[in-house]
Amino acid sequence: MIEEFGGDLFQWLRGFYFVARTGSVTRAAEAMRRNQPAISHQIKCLEEAFGVPLFERTRGKMELTAEGRVLLSMVVPLFELIEEMKGKVRNPDLPVEGIVRVAATHALILYYLPQFVHVFKKSYPHVSFDIQGGGVEAILASIETGTADFGIASLLEIPQGLIVYDLFETELKLIASKKIKLFQEKKISLEAIASVPHIGFPRTSTITPLIEKRFAEDGLKLNPVFVFNNFEIVKKYVELGMGVGILDDFTITPEDKNKLAVFDLGRFFEKRKYQIILRQKKYLNPAAREFLERIRKGYPPK
Repeated sequence: MIEEFGGDLFQWLRGFYFVARTGSVTRAAEAMRRNQPAISHQIKCLEEAFGVPLFERTRGKMELTAEGRVLLSMVVPLFELIEEMKGKVRNPDLPVEGIVRVAATHALILYYLPQFVHVFKKSYPHVSFDIQGGGVEAILASIETGTADFGIASLLEIPQGLIVYDLFETELKLIASKKIKLFQEKKISLEAIASVPHIGFPRTSTITPLIEKRFAEDGLKLNPVFVFNNFEIVKKYVELGMGVGILDDFTITPEDKNKLAVFDLGRFFEKRKYQIILRQKKYLNPAAREFLERIRKGYPPK
């Protein structure tokens, strides 16, 4: 039996959603075209109904508690479901439409997703995309709060409450300038790589901790001279001869191979998997569900 709530639960949840997204009762009231006391009252009623604090009120900012983050992750798909219900009731034959929200690494957004999005838009022109780029922590946070339908990344461990689908495997490659004869392929070693300047990515990325761990296993350290959060910038600085880089193979284009020396590192590093990540029992609107299935049935770009 569904428990009865006093008051207007959906309006309380709507107020909660806007405060959670804006971090402010004032901005939420502006977005909802309501007065601030009304929004504050909605939050108070909701906290009393659930018996837990949903926000930490510090320095004029409303920050979600752990319980608030859980609720937000449920509220987003709830409202999406309501919108879908309204559309289907009005027109049962309504075509697939809506927003697909994906959180992924910048490399995936640049080198992997475009081909899938391009083809998908041809089949479903009424679907729009909200694609968020960031490191693993940002991707997991978007999945947890429901601001992304699903994420794509390479995880070393699967956090509790999430499920993953293996997507594709990638190998690591060493890139160097053709102007500087740093290596001959038969002489490549971790010792040689550690001896030259390295151009890499922040430790919040998925690739840097993996590389550092492998070097440390041989008692070695990289020699970082530049850290960038962009693969194209790394390639540019490598091309200028300012250091070498280590990248996933799917980020290296045919044009890159004409400009850079590319070497296989398969004997030093295992292949790593990229995965689709989503919450257990996550509701996906038809557009997100169809796009996810298209990716799962696809193949990594060559």
